[in-house]
Amino acid sequence: MPLALAKDVSAQQAGYNNALQKLERAEAESKADAQAVADTEKLIERKKKQLAEEQKKAELSRKNLLDAKEKLEQAQMILDKAWKE
Repeated sequence: MPLALAKDVSAQQAGYNNALQKLERAEAESKADAQAVADTEKLIERKKKQLAEEQKKAELSRKNLLDAKEKLEQAQMILDKAWKE
């Protein structure tokens, strides 16, 4: 094999090896990024469920607060009426 041809094949082999390494790194990065996306999507779904539960709890607390305020106002009116009589 002539020296020039050997150098050409050697350069092509080095280029192939370099491209193969880049492909392997890109595949690993792509897999890791896809897993990160999947993990984040799962986290978002859990957080959406948590948010819905907390919103329901907050709504119930708000209703309980309004009910307690109304009962206090009624008790205050009854007490005021009793003091006036």
